[in-house]
Order: sequence, then structure tokens, then C-alpha cells
Amino acid sequence: MSRPRGSNDTPPELQLRLLAGPHAVGALVHNAPKRIERLWYARDLQGSRLAVVRAAEAAGVTIEALTSHEMNDRAGDLKHQGLVARARPAPLAEWSALITTPHPPGLVVAFDQVTDPHNLGAVLRSAESFGATGALITVDRCAQPNPTVARISAGASELLPIAREVNLARALQAAVDAGYLVVGADLDGDAPWQLNLSGPVVLVIGAEGTGLRPSTKAVCGRIATLPRLGRTESLNASAAAAALLSEIARQRTQST
Repeated sequence: MSRPRGSNDTPPELQLRLLAGPHAVGALVHNAPKRIERLWYARDLQGSRLAVVRAAEAAGVTIEALTSHEMNDRAGDLKHQGLVARARPAPLAEWSALITTPHPPGLVVAFDQVTDPHNLGAVLRSAESFGATGALITVDRCAQPNPTVARISAGASELLPIAREVNLARALQAAVDAGYLVVGADLDGDAPWQLNLSGPVVLVIGAEGTGLRPSTKAVCGRIATLPRLGRTESLNASAAAAALLSEIARQRTQST
């Protein structure tokens, strides 16, 4: 039901898709309204959500008011909170372009076999919030940007440039050659505040449970490990990423 109408022959990265919820839709309206083909909203919408509709209207987006029943039917299994947009996906970024803009220092989050769209969305939300300049996913064995990722990321997946490569280790080596420090989030490394993270950094987040693959760790210049002071065994991938990104932001703020 939530799948947008369109030809099955169209590549997934070009197909129109539905985005739902005030954060994901609002991010599109305020930053890329030309990507929106149509926006539907609940007739009884109020407050900040109605302000999103008014901003869309002012930007020339085609809008349509629906009843609650019609909204539920339009959104399918998406949690819409009164707002649904049918839009073109954000174009994928070129990896070479993401790693050739060192001023201000680049900060890219790379994903090593993170297949859960909720984790991908949560990390992208933290990355965009802490000033990341881009993200890197892989073609296989990695979650891809979709409506769930957009909702969980609060629209960050629609704002942050995302590149997609076939071979993660090769892409990371290209970043090293471009002057980036590749930092893997894993066990048996240094506390992040012991590392100099003020320059160009690629932070690599691994899959829940298995962590980084050996081929990925081999490219990492440093491994960052969050000390465990409590009794909880470990943080999940998205929580660990948020803590590491916060430390990177702290160092960069202090160095300016």
C-alpha cells in the first residue's frame, strides 16, 4: 500500500516513494521542495504540522487535504501523523566528491553491513545533527534509504549527502589517500578523547553483534572504543555512533 505507483522498470534510486511524518516531510519541504510531486495532509492538521503544509504551498508544491480515513489509506503502513509526501529520492552523492572537500574538515559516517533500517536511520540522524558532511553505504548487505530510514532519521536521510559503493574497503582506502583518518568503532581500541579527531574523519560503524569485518579494520588508521563503566554489556550501534560523533563535534568546536 505504501509503495508509490510507478513502472517496475524504473531503477529503485529513481522511483517515486512515499515519505510520512512531520520531520521527514518537513525536511523535504524546507530543503528540497522541488523533489515533492504531491503532498497530502489531514484536514484537521494544526500547529507546526500545518505550518509545513503552508510552507509547501508557498514553495509551489501540489497539496491536497484528506480525511483521516483517506490519509490512513494513502499512507498504508507508514506512520504519517497527518502528513504524507510522494517525492523523488535524493540523488546519490559521488564518493570522490565527498572526500575531496577538506575545508572545513570532512566528517563522513560509513556503514559496514548495517542491515537494520532503524539503525541506519538513527545513525544518520546523529550524523547530520553533529555536523557530518556525508555518509557511505554499500550496494550489498547494507540497509538502503527508504521511508523507514527517513522517518527514523527525522528527515536527515533527505538532507545528508549519501554515497553508495560496491567495495567498502576500497572506498575507505580512497578516503585515506585523500587525507582522511579512518576510525573504526569497535572493541580493543582507544577512548575517542585520546584520539585527534579534529581533521577529516571517516567514522565506520559496524553491524550489531559482529562489528567491523577484518577487511574493514585493516584500512582503519585507529579504532575507537567507548569505555564501559556500568554493567550493561555494550551500546547498540546507533547509541555508540552518537557518543563518538559527539566527541568529534566537541573536539572540532574546541579547535576553532
